[in-house]
Amino acid sequence: MFKKRKGRYSEKKVNKDRKVISYEDVPLDDYEQEKTDLSPAAVKKIIIGVAIALVAGLIVFAFANRDKLTPENISMWWTYDVLGNAGKGYPVNIVGAEVKSGNFTVNQNRVAYASDTSFITLNSTGSEIANIQLRHSKPVMKTSENKFLTYGLGEKEFQIFSFDKSLYSGEAQGVIYTGDIASNGVYCVVTEGDGFLSELYVYNKDNNRIFKYSFSEYYINSVALNNDGSGCVACGISTDGGAIKTGVYVLDFGKEKPVNTYTIPDDAIIDSKYISGRRAALVGQNASYVIKIGAEEYNTVSYEDMPVINYCFSPKNGSFALALSKSGDGRSCTLISYNDNGDKNFEVENRYGAESLSVLNGTIAVLDGNMIYAYNKSGSLVYSCDAGTGSQAFILTSDKTAYVLSINQIRYIDLSQKPASPDSAK
Repeated sequence: MFKKRKGRYSEKKVNKDRKVISYEDVPLDDYEQEKTDLSPAAVKKIIIGVAIALVAGLIVFAFANRDKLTPENISMWWTYDVLGNAGKGYPVNIVGAEVKSGNFTVNQNRVAYASDTSFITLNSTGSEIANIQLRHSKPVMKTSENKFLTYGLGEKEFQIFSFDKSLYSGEAQGVIYTGDIASNGVYCVVTEGDGFLSELYVYNKDNNRIFKYSFSEYYINSVALNNDGSGCVACGISTDGGAIKTGVYVLDFGKEKPVNTYTIPDDAIIDSKYISGRRAALVGQNASYVIKIGAEEYNTVSYEDMPVINYCFSPKNGSFALALSKSGDGRSCTLISYNDNGDKNFEVENRYGAESLSVLNGTIAVLDGNMIYAYNKSGSLVYSCDAGTGSQAFILTSDKTAYVLSINQIRYIDLSQKPASPDSAK
């Protein structure tokens, strides 16, 4: 029998008097003696309660976002944001020679734009999803969520797109004045009229005409479809004794006659948009107006003798915003957010210009040159950030992030990368 040799493999005598201490400096023996006061039945009830709370939260979230949680949107999110199709990130060079500021949008953190040659969409990582040649050289783009309408300025051709493909190419009866599209695929175009000043044609998602209205008194220059595409507000201009006036028609596509008509004297509408289910905001040259469907009168939002420099609609927040200049050069702007009744949400004094304006939740921001200045509801400058050379427009995607359109790129920026201070804001 071999003898056990002493050395590196010899047994070590354990000091039984030594206490083993846990990380919390509590003897492990004490842990063995501890007992939970919760019975298995109580633990089970807690787990079930937490699960119920999570399910209830998901139901509330789904109900609040029911218009966005469509099979198409979910499929798109899964395909382009979850499964990959990742790009190399932003900035991304634009396709074509020029993109107008009004032909640039961001929906659900996805970029879409119409250049002088192409309709382009990008996902959150900068990957190009759609690149479709346009049939018109001077496009105007209208959008609602993931549906897009483009038409040629002074042309008859128009095209319909989803985020990832072309849906339809058509030709209107006459030269197109304006148009719009709803998120469910209903779209409309307003054209020069055959014996009328202008005519409205409305189509469903299958491109079948579902409504037509002829205007004999006004040239329609702005139209806004409501959220479900069941009606619209159409604004047109005319003259009365040499003075300009605007006619507003509230149309229900299930009825032959307008639901309401209004006359706005001494003003012309620049743009219009439904900002909630039954209320539309009209931005005019001299004032803005809120149309409440079914109401006999409209609400007027005065510019208080200040020219409107810029504006933006925020249907997500049921609001719209204006930049009103106190000086002739467009600088030193008062920024005002309004609710869907035309009442002020908040007002901010901004000593810079407003070449582009964006508002989201409690943040309102402007672009002045290549700098973005962002304010909170209290009027404090919270961010001042360099947007990059050649910046033309931007859109907030959160309280501190934005996409920027420049003359040759699409950029994604974090507004908090530079502190807001008197020095950095100069």
